Amino acid sequence: MTAAFNRVKESRWTMIMLPLVLLAGIGIVFTVMTGGNFLTTRNMKVIMQQSMIVGTVATGAMFIFATGNVNLAMGSCTALTATVAAIAYNATGSLGIMFAVAIGLGVLIMLFCVVLSTSLHVMVIHVTIVMMTLLSAIQSEIVGGASISLPYKMTSAANSANVPLMIFAGFVLFSILLFHLTPVGRYIKMVGANTQAAELTGMARSKALTIAFLMAGIGAGLAGLLLIFRTGSISNTTGGSINMDVMLAIVLGGMPVYGGSKSKAYAPIIGAITVTALNNGLLMIGVSASFLQGVRGVIFLLLLLIGNKRPVLLPANEG
Repeated sequence: MTAAFNRVKESRWTMIMLPLVLLAGIGIVFTVMTGGNFLTTRNMKVIMQQSMIVGTVATGAMFIFATGNVNLAMGSCTALTATVAAIAYNATGSLGIMFAVAIGLGVLIMLFCVVLSTSLHVMVIHVTIVMMTLLSAIQSEIVGGASISLPYKMTSAANSANVPLMIFAGFVLFSILLFHLTPVGRYIKMVGANTQAAELTGMARSKALTIAFLMAGIGAGLAGLLLIFRTGSISNTTGGSINMDVMLAIVLGGMPVYGGSKSKAYAPIIGAITVTALNNGLLMIGVSASFLQGVRGVIFLLLLLIGNKRPVLLPANEG
């Protein structure tokens, strides 16, 4: 029984089909429970807008997951980049400066994280836990009890010109090509599968982590811009649920929690739509925001338990 279950779980088709089946199941359940309101055009638009934000952050974070590490600072990094970029636009009125500030700050924060981890030999998760708290505190201090509003004319024009969609599609396409069609992606997956083997092929773990965090920083910066275009204002609660949503999106999309060779760049996109649809549907049927957080936490723990794989023989991340 156990052997048969493990074969099904490790099957390539299971990894591909299960996320799609789960997404379809969520759609069917909430369509029935809301009397068809879940599938209205307006609600689908809301889901896709939020999915683009979560999917952009998750696509960047996917590179770190693929190395066998977890970054818990993605949500707070995204919120801070959105805050500083909004201030930069209000001060200059320049979209170019706003874009440069968002992406530059996201990259700077993530590179700082990886330097701390590699130079001090501290686990990535420990560094990012500290950074998550620090970045959230900085963002709250900058915003205070008020909010930062951006000109409606600017955000409306950007949305009308499909700028958010172009940002999302461009980053996702670039990430998929980099991850699956270049040596960079192969090395990152190798580090996730077996760090020692990767070192022997000439790809140092520190280099792989640096590239992974660089992509995560770009993703956080771009997602910060998407937040600006979608909401038009920034408060101290902006992006509060992104971190959990990103981790859920990666694993719900079929990404192994231990990274490695089975990592897929498209997984965060499927997962982002799934987790956003789940959040949206639960709120539509009257589930409170606090209870929703608990539901997401339980789902994530279950996915970790199901997807956990112990090393066998070799000291590797994959068995």
